[in-house]
Amino acid sequence: MKKFELNVGICAIIGISLKLLRMPGGNIVLLVTLGTLALFYYGLSFAFFNKIELKNIFKKESYKTTNTNKIIGAIGLGWALSAIIIGILHKLLFLAGTNLILLIGLIALGIILFISIIFYFRNKAAYYKRIFKRIAIYGGIGLMAYITPSSTLVDIYYRNDPAYAEIYKKVLASPDDVELRKQLELMRIGLWNPEQDENQIDELDNGD
Repeated sequence: MKKFELNVGICAIIGISLKLLRMPGGNIVLLVTLGTLALFYYGLSFAFFNKIELKNIFKKESYKTTNTNKIIGAIGLGWALSAIIIGILHKLLFLAGTNLILLIGLIALGIILFISIIFYFRNKAAYYKRIFKRIAIYGGIGLMAYITPSSTLVDIYYRNDPAYAEIYKKVLASPDDVELRKQLELMRIGLWNPEQDENQIDELDNGD
């Protein structure tokens, strides 16, 4: 499962790069890879962090080297990591609820980190080192996503089209503004003329 985690993680990085470079397929790769990674942690964290092979998860003897606390902790960590990953996906795609999802994930990671540190000093098992590594990686990325304004991502995505970027940021700030959305759509398809903005919005209305 570690190889699976690594391979999907690499593909997710490629997807993020494609998205930032505005290359075709970026959104699809992001959805598939980050979605897969989130589901992996959400459903299999109890086995992954306790070094239980997928084929052995239904065998009672596979759990002899772990205990209830470690299983519960792994499940909680998996849910927290899933929240962080979904929050990052929302951030990159400008979906609603981004900061709330990230905040929940970060708080959960903080609680798990605190508890894990206490148990680590009692028993310095490799289990806790695996947890610390994921908390450091995803916690750092999640925190970066949380504090980075969406407007900054817009500037990165549309760095070669500042006029479009400005309208996009206005739409993000006022998502219920229908006129701004129509203007953004006209700019996207290359039909926007600032000198004839009212007429073009009327034409778009008539075409609905």
